[in-house]
Amino acid sequence: MLKHTRPIVIDSTAGDMLTCRSSQSPISGMAAAEVRRAIILTYPGCFLGEAIELLELMTALNSDHVIHYVSRFYSLSGGPVDSPSSELIHVDCLAVDGPLPIENDLLIIASGARSAGDPTGEISRWLQAVCPASRQIVALGSGVLRLAAAGLLNHRQVTTHSALAPFLTANFPLVEVKAPGALLIDGNLFTTNEHIDLRKLALLLVRGPPSLKRVQRPAKPVGQAGVEIVFHSAAFVSKGTVAHRILLWWLIHLDYDITMQSSANFLAMSERSFRRHFKSEVGYNPNLFLLLLRLELARQALLDGDLPIDKIARRGGLHDGQQLARMFRKFLGITPNQYRAVKGLGELPLMDPLYHAVFDGRRTPCWLREFLGL
Repeated sequence: MLKHTRPIVIDSTAGDMLTCRSSQSPISGMAAAEVRRAIILTYPGCFLGEAIELLELMTALNSDHVIHYVSRFYSLSGGPVDSPSSELIHVDCLAVDGPLPIENDLLIIASGARSAGDPTGEISRWLQAVCPASRQIVALGSGVLRLAAAGLLNHRQVTTHSALAPFLTANFPLVEVKAPGALLIDGNLFTTNEHIDLRKLALLLVRGPPSLKRVQRPAKPVGQAGVEIVFHSAAFVSKGTVAHRILLWWLIHLDYDITMQSSANFLAMSERSFRRHFKSEVGYNPNLFLLLLRLELARQALLDGDLPIDKIARRGGLHDGQQLARMFRKFLGITPNQYRAVKGLGELPLMDPLYHAVFDGRRTPCWLREFLGL
């Protein structure tokens, strides 16, 4: 817990220097110090105290002033943000739709209520742009939900609050949730649970984690040509994106022979423009994604009832059961009958990377469940 008895007022909008009225003045001799940029993402319902305490501990541990931290806070709309856990903490933030911070040494995502949403997808898009430019990323507690919703934790190992772990596992099946340990480090990603010692975390961030064994980060999925596969599930969150609008239309007309030209006509776009926008937002070309979507819905239908495979295929817009069987063997390494027999619980060791980057062959992902009303 923070031990301040006076209000903390942090202004991230006045300049490059983080000013804290309850802290010491800026470091003298700053020109000789290494400057590190720290940015903190806040959102409605987040707990600022933990993030601020981590920053203060990092400053306190840097007693020889070798490192000088320049910090800025960001929120969805900018302006003042109060912490629900303390009436003493007030932060003035920059808006995420403003200029993007670049070359960041540290990004901290504050913990907060699970219900804190991102209805426009603005936070997800901001994280997708900022995370690749951040040397260290810290998700405090439920802060991992913000990264997971942005599609940035697929095939990475994380920990989180014990009460939140089942929700994270159920809604983001491509994220590897590891329960033990107050801190888990996967590459440049630091995630924590409710037992985290912030002083130890601050020490690791300031001096590096030579004494901690890092987990072996799984290889990102790659296609046949060796090109890394990228999938952005956050593209389906915002109602204004091409991906969101066309997915709604596809789901309504799934049993029809959908073409890319008819999809573009619905959006009042040229086919070329539609293909370009969809690929830019999602990471997949729309033809392939529609095929994988048909396969995923057929996979779930196999588990939900006892309809004949041929009928499931036709309801999903496929020609017949033979086409569905070919797709199952290609993308899941198993036949529809075999999959139904084991109720989707068997091993799927031969999943195609193009399918596996989007679906896990077991559970409908969170972003698709919302469209289906599940």
